Amino acid sequence: MKLEYIFPVFSTSVWGISIVGAKIIGQDGFLPLEIVFFRFFLASLIFIPLLMILMRKKEGILPKNKETWLMLIALSLTGVAVNNFIFYVGLARTNAGIASLIVSLNPLMTMIFAVLILKERFTRIKGYSIVFGIIGVGLIIGFTGNTGQLVGNLLILIAISIWGASFSFSRKAADYGLQAIAITGWSEILGTVWLLPSILMHHSFSKLNSISSSSIFWFVFMGLISSVIAYILHYHAISKLGATTVAPSTNIIPLSGAITSYLLLGETIPGYPIIGAIFIIAGVVLVQVDNLSKFSGDNIGE
Repeated sequence: MKLEYIFPVFSTSVWGISIVGAKIIGQDGFLPLEIVFFRFFLASLIFIPLLMILMRKKEGILPKNKETWLMLIALSLTGVAVNNFIFYVGLARTNAGIASLIVSLNPLMTMIFAVLILKERFTRIKGYSIVFGIIGVGLIIGFTGNTGQLVGNLLILIAISIWGASFSFSRKAADYGLQAIAITGWSEILGTVWLLPSILMHHSFSKLNSISSSSIFWFVFMGLISSVIAYILHYHAISKLGATTVAPSTNIIPLSGAITSYLLLGETIPGYPIIGAIFIIAGVVLVQVDNLSKFSGDNIGE
């Protein structure tokens, strides 16, 4: 068994766990903007020297034209700064387990924006998957009379939609010749730069003097393991196995997040959200099966 098959399982499991980590840090008194900034600040401390070293050894690390930089700027906003800030604001108002289930919508949102931005062909199967996604989201978000939780769920949905758009900018950056590790590194560095002015103007660093060991652990986990190692391994798996093979692993995120939220936070998820997640995952699988059948058909006789 190739080691690359384990990488996407590891990365998506880590991303699900990170949702719970962000919830724990928030409960320790850190605001959403602070969580986003310190997470990607730590990641940038690793990516800056790493990219400097790689620039000397291989092509596709340093963007060479204005179009590539524009794609990275768009990616850093949609995939790092804006979507994560909105996500953490929503996470402060809802359960980490529910937020993890909503994340399962990401592949469908990625598909929708690929059609809108990259002009990919819209098929009947994709239409069915969107219907499945809408039903699933409705069941997950729901309304239990808790207005705050509903607002939190809607913010999570908005964040996931923005995140879905970011993958189109990532693909365009790759089309301009940029390596996957460079796309991830530069987008996280730029995302940190966009967040820095707000942190300096509106937030105090004094709380770092009394930060708990729990928050330190989760910041390191999110900044190093989730934002650097997991992304590198995930993109390495894509380069070796192909995006079609790796894509279904994103379904591990809601499972990983829900299990971790139960174990660490004692959160339980009622039946309707679980049924909703099943609808969303079914829609994702539907698209993947359709993609695989087309891929197989295109390669007949080769």
